[in-house]
Amino acid sequence: MKTFIPLILIITMFICLSGCSDTSGDIASIIAGKQYIHELPAERSHLRIGVLAGPYADMVTQIIEPALISKGYTVEMILFTEWDAPNFALADGDIDLNLFQHNVFLNNFKSEYDKELSAIAEIPTASMVLLSERFDSLNDIETGASIALPNDATNLARALRILREAGIISLNTETDITRVTLDDITGNPLELRFNLVDGFGLYAEQISGSDAVVISGGRAYASGINLAEALYNEDLRDGFKIVAAVRTEDLARQYVHDLLAVIHSDEFKNAVTAADSPFSGFQRPHYFFD
Repeated sequence: MKTFIPLILIITMFICLSGCSDTSGDIASIIAGKQYIHELPAERSHLRIGVLAGPYADMVTQIIEPALISKGYTVEMILFTEWDAPNFALADGDIDLNLFQHNVFLNNFKSEYDKELSAIAEIPTASMVLLSERFDSLNDIETGASIALPNDATNLARALRILREAGIISLNTETDITRVTLDDITGNPLELRFNLVDGFGLYAEQISGSDAVVISGGRAYASGINLAEALYNEDLRDGFKIVAAVRTEDLARQYVHDLLAVIHSDEFKNAVTAADSPFSGFQRPHYFFD
């Protein structure tokens, strides 16, 4: 018990630092499943980080990896192409942490596959944005302008919600906000026209033929767009910011503590928010404002 109590305190401290509320159940399962702990496993100096190609892989390469190297780690970034793959690799011990998903996705994965994974920290996240090459602000949008929207049901509903947030349209309040369609538009004072396009295309493809486009932050980033240039950035709901995740059994490891120190550091915040940073327009976690 002398070694068990400090471990609980250490784990709790790490989670409090992270600001992720979904891990309380993980801590309870650790305590229930490990009644006798004599010593922690050997620490790691070589970290394998699983990512998908895109802004978060770039964030690891440009900011997180150099900071970890300065702490004495070697870093190997492993790229995946399938959405569930980094979680299976993490659960199987093929990587030490991943950084590609939001909490809702992680929790759904854990529930479906019964895997002991834990979110440890949110990171700046590319939200869906309203972009235009014709208008410089929301107030500049003209009557009769055309806006391109993604044609799949999930992202179309999300895009319409963003236009409502921006005060451009109003929607039927009796319809589930995650299922709204063009038929649910109840107010369109600018008489905007909407063009449905492939939401997985690049920026130039999506905005072609329209005055503005509502596009995912990831697709805009892949097209070299700085999200700080957006007319409007989506206000991400709780649970939808990207998180770093580790195996629950590794929560007390030194590399988790060091990773949290990197992500919560002033150096990390300054690198993200710098005027010339490609991440300056990303939505920021609450700890950026502490």
